Amino acid sequence: MNVVSAILFSLFLASTITTYGYSALKTERHIMLCTLFREKSGYLPNGMTLAQNGGAFFTFQKDLYFFLPLIVRKGSFTVRNMKSEHYDFIRSLPHETTGWLKIKFYLFTITTTLLF
Repeated sequence: MNVVSAILFSLFLASTITTYGYSALKTERHIMLCTLFREKSGYLPNGMTLAQNGGAFFTFQKDLYFFLPLIVRKGSFTVRNMKSEHYDFIRSLPHETTGWLKIKFYLFTITTTLLF
């Protein structure tokens, strides 16, 4: 039992370091997405601005506004308060611009799973 716990804990630590490292490497991509969004809509939503200034604690929260439209249908519960033009804009971005978001959240999901 102790060996299994040690292995799982080691995997958790390795995945945590990998996830935060990947997020740090993709900060420029996040800034590029924010710039594109600001050019299109004229502003950034308050929640996104707050999450950007939250430091490491909000590392994953800041990208949720871009990530959720990529995985859920328009009008679903998780994006119900998002403006239609924002949703459509995010969905229209090329995969090269948004693909890293899915990898980031897959890594986060693996890390969270190993935690429990």
